[in-house]
Amino acid sequence: MTAVLVAAVVGAGLTALVTTPAIADPTPAPPGAARAALTVPAAGGRPAAPVLPPPPTTADEARAQFEQAQHDAEVLTEQWHAATDDHDAKEKAAEAARAAVGPAEDAAAKAAADEETYRSQLDGLAMATFENGRLDQFDALLSSTSPQNYLDQMSALESLTAEQRVQLDEFQARVAAAQQARHDADAAVAQAQQAADDAQRAADDILTRKQAAEARVADVEKMISNLSPAERAQLIPPGEGAPQGVVLGTGAGARALAMAATKLGRPYVWGAAGPNSFDCSGLTSWAFARIGVTLPRSSSAQATVGTPVSWNDLQPGDLVFFYKPVSHVGIYAGGGKMIDAPETGDVVKYQTVPRATFSGARRI
Repeated sequence: MTAVLVAAVVGAGLTALVTTPAIADPTPAPPGAARAALTVPAAGGRPAAPVLPPPPTTADEARAQFEQAQHDAEVLTEQWHAATDDHDAKEKAAEAARAAVGPAEDAAAKAAADEETYRSQLDGLAMATFENGRLDQFDALLSSTSPQNYLDQMSALESLTAEQRVQLDEFQARVAAAQQARHDADAAVAQAQQAADDAQRAADDILTRKQAAEARVADVEKMISNLSPAERAQLIPPGEGAPQGVVLGTGAGARALAMAATKLGRPYVWGAAGPNSFDCSGLTSWAFARIGVTLPRSSSAQATVGTPVSWNDLQPGDLVFFYKPVSHVGIYAGGGKMIDAPETGDVVKYQTVPRATFSGARRI
């Protein structure tokens, strides 16, 4: 069995990783895993070439490397989901910014028209004052070098009536409004362009991470395809039974747990969010969506919603998270167990919550 298992894992793709753009999470690997020295790219970066461990020579080493490949695939899948969430948010910001450009430009045009209207009224005011013998003063006005200079000189006229003063104040307000509206329109255009650029960079990041995840998942699927049923059972344990006794839980989490339980036995498929297959965050987002609660798509983003819960205060329906940074999520089912979609080749199932890699919980 040992020799066959080692040969199956090595022959199935671990040695092929030298040319595979796969990357791993820099955080604790599954217990006992022999880790490859891999790096996760920054947002928008390309996957780095992996530094591989030596080929396994024992069943334990083969199992550890298989588990590491599974973990890498899950990390990359969740990074892809996070990049998708980021892109969606930036695209919404870009749409909002683009929508603001038209009204801002309309406001600028209206303010400019108002300015022209009041300028005509002031021309009439100037003519009336001229006709009343204020020639020297209006000579200065007519020779002004700018609208502001014009206004400053107008303000200096002691001969303005109260009504004329109101007209002047209104004109000054219209000039200021036109200038601000033009500034706002220019800012809206710049913001829309920046938001569009951000969304495009996020889209590029999605593609990079999707390709990396696909490559690593393909590695795992190739390994699994070369395993016998006995070897597969050795590497991928069956699900456990539901928690014994009465499982207490209230609120949205308990209802989402009940929804997740209807999908027991459905296959893990990377990137899937139901109704017939799931990845880890796909299962949790699907279960909560069924009860009217929208969760982010990635496990790392889901770890920021709701209320933090300690290990000792876990209740059925709480989201439980694993690794740092977060790359896996399940729904606590009580009795130390959870429902989750574990990894490629596995199915939605109950299993014991692994305390060693537990990194937090949230109550929705």
